[in-house]
Amino acid sequence: MRLTAIRGYAGFASEEEVAILMNRMLEILTKRPESTPYNYQEYEILRSAFLLPYLLEIYPYDCFKKFNEQLEKQYDAMPDVFIGMFTCNDKGEHIQLVPPAVVQKRIAAFQRG
Repeated sequence: MRLTAIRGYAGFASEEEVAILMNRMLEILTKRPESTPYNYQEYEILRSAFLLPYLLEIYPYDCFKKFNEQLEKQYDAMPDVFIGMFTCNDKGEHIQLVPPAVVQKRIAAFQRG
């Protein structure tokens, strides 16, 4: 994931250098609902303790704040069925919050309408 690379890059680059990359990431994020309307997997990873909360705490750059605002807007626009299935801890390790069988049932029910 690109934001994982930016997390490492931010430790060596200036805020201006990071902002260039984050502006491009923001463009990509903004267009994401066009191709992937329920992008819950990416959103959950980006929102996890490993990525945006970490970046906002360590590097309170405006570019991270803008990206986070857009991410939250898109996340909140998703149907509840896709929210809160998993997260990642501060080491980037996957943590399943809802059993996979339950996730599959919820998504199948949503798709049936």
